[in-house]
Amino acid sequence: MSKPDRPATAPAAVDQTLGVAARVFRAQGLSATTLAHVAEALGGPVEDLAARFPTRDALAAAVLAEALRVVKSADRREWNGYGTGMRRTLAAVRTFPDGYVLLVREAPLHAAHRAVWEALRRRTAQRLRALIWRPDDPPPTAERPPLTELTVQPMVDFSIGAVTQWVEAGDPADDELFLRWCAQMMRAWWHSTCELLNLDTPDSDWPFDSDASERQPGWPRAVA
Repeated sequence: MSKPDRPATAPAAVDQTLGVAARVFRAQGLSATTLAHVAEALGGPVEDLAARFPTRDALAAAVLAEALRVVKSADRREWNGYGTGMRRTLAAVRTFPDGYVLLVREAPLHAAHRAVWEALRRRTAQRLRALIWRPDDPPPTAERPPLTELTVQPMVDFSIGAVTQWVEAGDPADDELFLRWCAQMMRAWWHSTCELLNLDTPDSDWPFDSDASERQPGWPRAVA
């Protein structure tokens, strides 16, 4: 018997200082922003900010780490379908949009912050591999077909890029249209990947959404 699908836990509130810093960093760029710029936006002395974040890079690192935490807050429970999971992701990202856009747009360009960008890519790749082998777990790395990562990584770019552009310019009223467009891309990728990797595809297509009565256990599994 499937357990009822309870509402996902709401993400913890973003620290006000990090929220303001993310907005300033996003507007001016990581390299051009100083602690003084952020302190001015906060309306307090730079000494108070420096007591908590001694350098600009320390503050940027905290903002980017918070952005990744917010994204991962959507993974605390398994997805009941692609749409369900993506709704959680969008809802989480919108609690800290400046931080998320900063993570995607700026972190890859700075060696000091690239690790958090790679962590976001790993999180996304884990989700995509779960789609390929659903409803089972992906096999160990050594047992996967040689072309697995070649098929996954371009869709990592698509998935992250699509969410970023939608958060930047999309209308929340059109979220369902956006999600179903993404789902069509995912479905086409999934079928092509299974064919390329010589994997059997289930008789039934993977669900865009499932409610509690239609729940398919283990589809896709949450990422730790």
